[in-house]
Amino acid sequence: MRRTVTDAWGARWTVRARQLRGTGTPPPLPGPEEESLRRRLTAALSPLPPPAIAPGCGDWRLPADTVDVERELVFAEFRDTPMRQGTAPWAVGHAVRLVGEAIAHLRTPKSETWEVELVARGRIRRWGRWQITGAEAAAQTVTTVVAAVSAGRVPEPWGAVLVDVVDQRPPSRPQPVA
Repeated sequence: MRRTVTDAWGARWTVRARQLRGTGTPPPLPGPEEESLRRRLTAALSPLPPPAIAPGCGDWRLPADTVDVERELVFAEFRDTPMRQGTAPWAVGHAVRLVGEAIAHLRTPKSETWEVELVARGRIRRWGRWQITGAEAAAQTVTTVVAAVSAGRVPEPWGAVLVDVVDQRPPSRPQPVA
């Protein structure tokens, strides 16, 4: 099931529901991680990208933003790790692993877990994903998300768990006053 909606600022979004294989994404930890996902969803649905923070402006984070800091540290660790790829044994091992994962994925039966995805249409990727159990509940969640987005509100579907938010718009930079 798929529906298209235009938000209050004219951005076009696609809302779709699909049944997952396996259990899906683990839910966020209660507390700071849930709050971080909600803040990121609010920012992703806003008409303007989040502002750029100038270096050396002090600590601007709230106590609940510690999850964001920890996530950045983990990604920095992976960025700084030297990659040993490109060798022939690595390429063969990588290809074998990918084929094995694809076969295992196709052999996994579909579960009762459904994923409802809100995706911005256009070249810059923005999305939010919720998971819920049951086809009827997924259809109701799609309707709730469509109604909230068209009204310019942040969707909060009952019974669904927000598991992923992505906003890849470049940060807005203040323009100098002439």
